Amino acid sequence: MTPVIALVGLLASASPDVQGGRQLFNDPGLGKNGVACATCHAVVRNEAEDGDGRIRSGQTLWGVAQRPFWRGDRGRRLHRNLGSAVDVCVQLFQGGRPLTGRRRRQLRAYLRQISPPPRKKQRRRAPDSPRIRTALEADLDYDRPHYQNGDAKRGRGLFYRACHQCHPHGRAGVAPAIAGASVADVAKAVREGNGLLRGARRAGAWSPFYGLGRLSHRQVADIAAFVSTLQPKR
Repeated sequence: MTPVIALVGLLASASPDVQGGRQLFNDPGLGKNGVACATCHAVVRNEAEDGDGRIRSGQTLWGVAQRPFWRGDRGRRLHRNLGSAVDVCVQLFQGGRPLTGRRRRQLRAYLRQISPPPRKKQRRRAPDSPRIRTALEADLDYDRPHYQNGDAKRGRGLFYRACHQCHPHGRAGVAPAIAGASVADVAKAVREGNGLLRGARRAGAWSPFYGLGRLSHRQVADIAAFVSTLQPKR
C-alpha cells in the first residue's frame, strides 16, 4: 500500500476533529494573506514519489507530530510544543492570530493523523526534524555567477511548480507581481523571503524563503531567467 493510499484511508475514517483540521490546513482564509498551510507544506512521506508535483518552500509535514523539535529549535526553548510552532506560521506567513479552542484542537488532531507511529518492525524513534539549509548572500548581493545564465525553458516548468500559485503568470496575486524582474531581484526574493532569516521581517512582507533543500542555485537561476522574459502588465 502506498503512503498516498494509506493517507486517504486514514482520512476517510477520521474523526470530526481531524476532518475539521484538514479543512483548516487547506483554508487560505486562515489568515489575511490568503495562503493556506498547504500552500507551503505537503503532507506525504516522500514528495518526489507521492507528491502533487508542486515545489513548496516548506518541508512536508508528514510525521511532524513525532519530531523531537520544530523550526530548528533543538532545545525547545521557543517551541515547547507543536501548537507553538504552528502559531509562528499562522502569524508571520498567513497573517492570522494564534489558534485557540476548537480550531487549535482540530489542526493538532489533523497533524497527529498524518504522523502515524513507526511500523512494529521498524526501530521506534521519533523522525528527524528536517534540516533548514539557507542560502543567504552577504550584503544582500544576489548578482552572483551561480544565478546567471539560467535556462528559461527549464525555468518555465519550475516557475509553474514553485511560484505560480502566489505570482500567477508573474503578475500580482496573493504576492506582488514579479514579471520582468532582474535575475538578482528574483534570486533575492526566493532566498530571503520576508527577511525573517536575518532577524527582522520586512514591513508588509510575508513570503517564505526557499532554501537549498527546496531549490538549488541552478534551479533558481532557471526560474530567474524565465521571469525576466515575462512582460509586466501595463
